Order: sequence, then C-alpha cells, then structure tokens
Amino acid sequence: MVFPSKPLLCATIWLAVVPKVALSFSSEGREYRQGTALSGWLQNLFPAALQETDDVDKDRQRDFPEQYPATNEINHSIVSGDTGDAQLVRPLLKNTQLESKPLRVVYDANSNGWNYKSFHNAVDGKGAAIIIARGHGTDWFGGYNPKGWAGTGGARPSIAAFLWYTRSDGVPQKLQKVGGGGLACAKDDPDTGIWPGADGLVIPLASGDPKEAQSKLGTYFEKRSDGKQSLFDAGCIKLADLKVLVGEYEDNEAIPYSGAVLDMTSG
Repeated sequence: MVFPSKPLLCATIWLAVVPKVALSFSSEGREYRQGTALSGWLQNLFPAALQETDDVDKDRQRDFPEQYPATNEINHSIVSGDTGDAQLVRPLLKNTQLESKPLRVVYDANSNGWNYKSFHNAVDGKGAAIIIARGHGTDWFGGYNPKGWAGTGGARPSIAAFLWYTRSDGVPQKLQKVGGGGLACAKDDPDTGIWPGADGLVIPLASGDPKEAQSKLGTYFEKRSDGKQSLFDAGCIKLADLKVLVGEYEDNEAIPYSGAVLDMTSG
C-alpha cells in the first residue's frame, strides 16, 4: 500500500475538517449569501457536522441577538397593552432586547421640553431605547439605541443599533450599522441630545435651535435603497414630534446597560 506524503496527508485532513465559510447579511429586505467553492463539497461529505455548526450559530443568535447586526425581519410579537407609539415601533424590534417587552414613552419633547437636560433626566439609566420623530408633514423616522443613555460621557457602541424611516408604501425600513459597532451612540454627554453615529441622525436639543435635526447616511449607517442619503428628504429639518420609548421592567429586575459602558471601538 502506498501512503501519501506527510504534506499531502495534512492537506487532505485540513480539507476534510475545515468548516464551511459563508457570509450572510440583510440589506433593505434582500438576502445575500456567498460561500466558498468547498462549501457544497463539504456539505455532501459532512452534512451532520455542518448542520450542527449551523444549529449552534442559530442558537447563539437566538440567545444573544444583539451581538449581530439588526435583522430586517418583521417582529410579529403581539404584546398586551401596545397602543399608539408602541404599536408603531413593535414591528422594528425583532431580535432586540425590547422584542416582546412592554414599552412606555419615557421622553416626549412636546411635554418634557425641547432641551438636552430634560432629555437626559428622562432617559438616563432606562436601558435600550427606540427613538421616533417626524418633521412637519414628514413620515416617522428614528433609531434604536441598544445601550441607551447614562449621561456619563463618551460613546456607547453596538453592532445591533439601527436607524429607520418610513418607506413610500408606509412600511418602516431599518438601516443597519456599518463599520462595526463604534459610535452607535456617538455622544452620551449630559449636555448633548440624540446622536446615533457621528452624522446618521443628529438632534442636539441645543438652546439655539432645539428642534433641528440633521441626517447623513452611508458613513455609520447604511444608505436608503431609493438613493437618498438622509432619513428625510432634506439633510436638515425642524421637528414637530420627538419621543423615546423604553422597556418596562419589574422593580427587582435589572436594567441592562443602565450605567456606564466600556467603549473600546471608537478610538
């Protein structure tokens, strides 16, 4: 019997056990998938092992969804008590901490005040939050901040953060974080307002013009499929409504990320 040389044997073993390499991601509701040339061959040779790897990945995404980019799947969870604003944002919350949690409006600029002090008094320490806003005559838009605010300064990173806008057909559409999780919440300073990405959605709530909002897409959050590089038609608008919703927690229930977080992604 002729045995293969040691290098050839090692190469054969490596090809037999190397895991399938694939890249999957969502963009504007479309799924893209790219695999290596070995994938199909390995799937036929080791179907059980590769299926087990896929199952582990799915279990991990189920148990730790916010370690992955936002999904474009619609959330069909029905939560008792959802009305108004909670009903508006519930479809956006698939694979988030708030997917099936009761929601409440913790900050309403028209009631609490159009200023960063009132904003932080309302939202700090409340955990993950979803922002909804609109200008005069515009549709709703906003964003999801998985780690909320604490007013402790610095940035709060998360790959699961997203912005969203209302498409022309009335359906809300998410825009994933790009370039990693850094600057998902670019500023958590007590004297600043809402800042997902350095330029994705900027609502400073500053004294000069507290209702001003700016948006530029492509750097920190993906662009819209219709080619627009802003959440709204103009790059800058005056807001008519601005609200923040958070989860409702029991008295003895810990609120994730209610304090300072370590940011090693933003330089």
